[in-house]
Amino acid sequence: MLLADASALRLPIALYGSLPFWPLLGAIVVGLLLALRFRASRAHWPVVLGVGVSAGLAVALFFDLPGALEHEPAAAQPGGEFDQPGFVYTLYNWISFGAAESLAPASDRWIPVNFYFDGLTGIMALYVSVVSLLIVIYSIGYMRDHHGDPERGYERFFAFMGLFVFSMLTLALAGNFVLLYLGWELVGLCSYLLIGFYYQRPAAAAAAKKAFIVNRVGDFGFALGIFTLYLFIRPLTQPGENPLDYQVVFHYAAQLSEGQLTLSALLLLCGALGKSAQFPLYVWLPDAMEGPTPVSALIHAATMVTAGVYMVARCSPIFAQSEITLAVIVVVGVIGAVLAATMAMAQYDMKRILAYSTISQLAYMFVALGCAVPDSGIFHVFTHAFFKALLFLCAGSVMHQMGGIIDLRQFSGLRRILPKTRTLMLMGCLALAGFPLLAGFWSKDEIVHAAFGVHPVLGLILLVTAGLTAYYTFRMYYLCFHGPTRLPPEAGPYPHESPPVMIRPLWLLALGAVFAGYLGVSFHPGARDAFLGLLAPHGYFHHYLEPSTIISVGHEPGGIWLMYVSALVALTGILLAWARYGDAPAVDPDRLALGGLWRLWHAKYYVDELYERAFVRPLRRLGELCFATDNNGIDGLVWFVSAIPRALGGTLRLLQRGALQAYALGMAIGIVALVLIWRWLEATD
Repeated sequence: MLLADASALRLPIALYGSLPFWPLLGAIVVGLLLALRFRASRAHWPVVLGVGVSAGLAVALFFDLPGALEHEPAAAQPGGEFDQPGFVYTLYNWISFGAAESLAPASDRWIPVNFYFDGLTGIMALYVSVVSLLIVIYSIGYMRDHHGDPERGYERFFAFMGLFVFSMLTLALAGNFVLLYLGWELVGLCSYLLIGFYYQRPAAAAAAKKAFIVNRVGDFGFALGIFTLYLFIRPLTQPGENPLDYQVVFHYAAQLSEGQLTLSALLLLCGALGKSAQFPLYVWLPDAMEGPTPVSALIHAATMVTAGVYMVARCSPIFAQSEITLAVIVVVGVIGAVLAATMAMAQYDMKRILAYSTISQLAYMFVALGCAVPDSGIFHVFTHAFFKALLFLCAGSVMHQMGGIIDLRQFSGLRRILPKTRTLMLMGCLALAGFPLLAGFWSKDEIVHAAFGVHPVLGLILLVTAGLTAYYTFRMYYLCFHGPTRLPPEAGPYPHESPPVMIRPLWLLALGAVFAGYLGVSFHPGARDAFLGLLAPHGYFHHYLEPSTIISVGHEPGGIWLMYVSALVALTGILLAWARYGDAPAVDPDRLALGGLWRLWHAKYYVDELYERAFVRPLRRLGELCFATDNNGIDGLVWFVSAIPRALGGTLRLLQRGALQAYALGMAIGIVALVLIWRWLEATD
């Protein structure tokens, strides 16, 4: 990588290096306040302030980086390496490789705690911190009804939120694979804690365990990928170079063989499949909706699930040189997009519909990565964070006023009761559906263009999936806000709009849902810039791309008509949803029309049941067998070996009861026995 001059930054790089630690400080302060028994109703302030400072620094970094980084495109170096400009900030050396002879002559190498700042870091830090800040503020109103109740854990909730933001920012800013893995696992831990926040509910506890275990499957492959990179890169390094630093790994990646690159890339991809809920490791994400709604918005819509996409984009120098891995990413993305979109068509739980939508949109991002346009994938990550967080929080607002009910079959016509939430939800739905000129339209359109550039069938599949997205999104919207007013008994006699502390952050997210896409749009003819200059196509991926695959708005001859087709598909999906669900019918028309296909989608293709029979039950039986072997076999053998001395001791203990009469009787019996033995020996002589 090309290292730019950190002195060109307006603020000291050390200040930017403190960016992840402010939310951690807030979480620690909340823990101390809890220990000192301060008022629970104020426990949110340390985390709000900590995340707010990080958000301010992230905004400053975002606007500071373009002027400080070099603007020249990444040039090919001798040997075929490609470099992107950036800054490295090292806090301290953490783990020494030691002075073993096997590491000589480079025995002075360390694994440092260092951060890498480039365009990708800037955009990740921006949306993670800003969206997290808005969600944390929203959480004050959402969780307020339960504050002060130790069983509900108001303080615990905000401490976990601060810890999560710290973990995600550490992951995004990490400058080496060890620190990346540390942030990766901390994010998984925080996910477990937040999904299972209502641990008294069996469903929440089961969902937390499911998320943790499924992610462990992918993370095992991710760890193996890091190990293989270390084994392959270490022989190539020079004295003093850390073979797990991004700079070093990406510099020497071009010198690895195709087999080494493919093996490393596929193992790293395993982690991305689990963390970003891609086929076949997506099954944890819908169940994760058992956590509080702000958790769903923060972890499973805006930040955590994009970690896999970020990792693949960050490791572009590795993935770009493995055509097999790029093909696998495309296939996985297409399968995930279609499966999740069709499953969302037949669900009634609003949060689960949005969860399947998240899986489908993440699959779009994976298709972009596999089509060698990571800048378009990151563009969609950025826009998706705003409108999906908005949708989840609007669903939380509905749930909050409906007494915890989120099933679309139990209420309708809420536009009269929740007018602000209805308007905000409409803006989020339009952005997700790809309505023209909104954020989701621009980013999704880039990916569809890239897919058509790779193969027309691939582009057509993504277009159809985009139509399904518009359809099921507005199916949810119409069933919730249109039709006659019906309320569940849990809503109480006077449901009303959510408080300002919940509504105001939604307006800011709505602005992002409308305007965030314009950061990645260039209208002047001939522009071929990647999204905000990130991962420029003429850099890592220049030898895989044809001009037809680098399409922004109207840049290429086929760009204009395909943009119109994409807009028409979105509008068609919205109108079809209006025709079938505009009056919020009591009987689902799709269920009647599609019959068995609808039941298959509603049952989620029976994937959970298949996993239960193919993996969960056999592994549980294996665990029971291992337990029985340990309990009855190994423990039984230990018991048997120890039983003999125990039996002898028990027998001898009978002779030592402390009664003098018994001792005298024993002595008499002993004397008689000795006399008899002596007489028997004389007789034998």
